[in-house]
Amino acid sequence: MSKKKGFKSIGHYYAMLSRYLLPQKKALIGLAILLFTTIALQLVNPQIIRYFIDTAQSDKSLEPLYYAAALFIGFSLIQQLVSVIATYAGENLAWRTTNRLRGDLAEHCLKLDMSFHKSNTSGSIIERVDGDVNALANFFSSFIIHLAGNLLLMIGIIVLLFRENVLIGAGMLLFVAFAVYVIQWIRKFAVPVWAKWRQINAEFYGFVGEHLEGTEDTRANGATGFVMNRFYSLMRRMLPLRRSAFLGFSSMWITTIIVFALGNAMAFAISAYLWKAGSISIGTVYLILLLYGTPREADREDPHANRGFAEGGRQSAPHSGSACDASAD
Repeated sequence: MSKKKGFKSIGHYYAMLSRYLLPQKKALIGLAILLFTTIALQLVNPQIIRYFIDTAQSDKSLEPLYYAAALFIGFSLIQQLVSVIATYAGENLAWRTTNRLRGDLAEHCLKLDMSFHKSNTSGSIIERVDGDVNALANFFSSFIIHLAGNLLLMIGIIVLLFRENVLIGAGMLLFVAFAVYVIQWIRKFAVPVWAKWRQINAEFYGFVGEHLEGTEDTRANGATGFVMNRFYSLMRRMLPLRRSAFLGFSSMWITTIIVFALGNAMAFAISAYLWKAGSISIGTVYLILLLYGTPREADREDPHANRGFAEGGRQSAPHSGSACDASAD
């Protein structure tokens, strides 16, 4: 049953990406070029550092060191510039994509009968159509720039490490497989809680908006105590969900720290063994440790990814009515 649910969720994400993201072909091609450029620079720079260290230890002249240092600084500046442009392009693409999703959601909500609008407050509908889609925009931009980019970067790193030594390449491959498995295993518990948190957050804003508009009527009818009782009841429901959602994120964050610490320890052990055996130089040791530390950047996007996967499940296939009808369930 859980496998069917997983395949259904993947189908929802794919349908949403193909409906809203893939039509932006020109922007995607431009972003892909920027990503490949960034990845190439990230893979080249450690090679320059390795050459610098090994050359500095030899009795050669200092002239190659000057060239290596100039190349490293130049590539680093170009990498930062390309990263800024790629981030801008990713955000621009995310907003264009989600603006179309907002339009479809708003159109769908307007076509629903009055029973839906009577059973849902205006604030909760606005939060669904705009607030949830904002979280999805972060997911689109972070997914393209960081998750997809880091996947390609990891492939490049594994190929480079296999080129250096089969043992260190195999170690990196096992480490990546283990890290992905552990993080995805924890994410399957965190994402449903994020979905529930976003749903009750929409209810909260709907409640606040409704009663702020009717403040005079509430006071005139002496219903202040009743409204506040509902407010406190909603707060009691929100607290455990918020706590669970952030505990899920914290557990992922702590797990990634532990996993990458184990990965670094393995890199140190393998590098020490190969260096002692005379198979690699000290510059190659630094290169290996630098490349092993690179995947750590990917875990910074986990909060956006968790929220995005949650919103993807809630907002998928808006044309079928799931996006707005979820509020009435």
